Amino acid sequence: MCGVSDSLHRFLTSRDTHLQFYAAATISNLAVQTEDPSVLVTDEGLTCLVLLLQENERLIQQSCIALRNLASQAAMQERVSRCGALEPIYPLLRHHDPNIQTAALSLLHNLSILCENEERIIQMGYVPELTLVVRQWQIPEGQRHAAATLRNLATPQHIGTLVTSGVVEVLVSVVNNPKTILPVLYEVTAVLAVLSRDMEAQNRLVTQQSAVSNMVQLFAAHIKARQDLKLVFYTLGVIGGFSSNSVLRDLVVRGTDIVSQITHYITPDTPADLIKVVLWTTDLLYAHPTINGGVKCEMLASVTHLKAHASDTDVIGACEDLLAPS
Repeated sequence: MCGVSDSLHRFLTSRDTHLQFYAAATISNLAVQTEDPSVLVTDEGLTCLVLLLQENERLIQQSCIALRNLASQAAMQERVSRCGALEPIYPLLRHHDPNIQTAALSLLHNLSILCENEERIIQMGYVPELTLVVRQWQIPEGQRHAAATLRNLATPQHIGTLVTSGVVEVLVSVVNNPKTILPVLYEVTAVLAVLSRDMEAQNRLVTQQSAVSNMVQLFAAHIKARQDLKLVFYTLGVIGGFSSNSVLRDLVVRGTDIVSQITHYITPDTPADLIKVVLWTTDLLYAHPTINGGVKCEMLASVTHLKAHASDTDVIGACEDLLAPS
């Protein structure tokens, strides 16, 4: 592999753009087939790939893909970042070619996984650009990568920045857009599930009650269908997140039958991760005064049955909290 690396390096530093393109393409392909992509290219070679992000469109796209594939593994994310990959991505997010835009977003997505890059990405002003892309449903793959990057940035120290940048309002509009495809919906609801716990985010949602009501109706339909447990997990995360706000909790309870539908998930067969968010959301909603006694009795019976058959201590503890006298 050392000989291959040397040859690729020579081609990358060549003045022949065709050789540079095929070297980048070779690295891109080998990076997804090699257990240790670090042997494919030296730091100097990585710097060459980064410099190609400012060349002709053909080289830009292929270099983005090569760097993205290299940065798909944790060990390479730091090296690719250290060689200056974050800076030239920024102007590519508004490139007229959607393929280049998508390739750049996919590279940024992988680099955003590295915790050390979070602050840099925020400080470089990427959040408004990513928010703009998420709003544009015409490029769904780029939209998915942009939302996934925001998801990586939604850590406790940066939630405030995302909220004040208007990310929450955009995410709600994407959920409500019937043209939003499922992979994008996964990422968008996952980000929203994190941000919805923030008090300022909740205050912003209160001012958008019509949009939030539409979103909750869509969530209720997904929960009732019981076909996509991944989506149910995220939607319940959103509902549980903002249900600490009384106005938003009223929108959920008074406007849908979500509370009774949630009960159907309180079974020993529900996956552990999902049952935890189900119980958490139930705990936030079931004491609402408009929920009738029959629904409450059914829910408590389901929780009692689950507690008797659960082995996960967190699940058992959540059941005990729900069953404890108020």
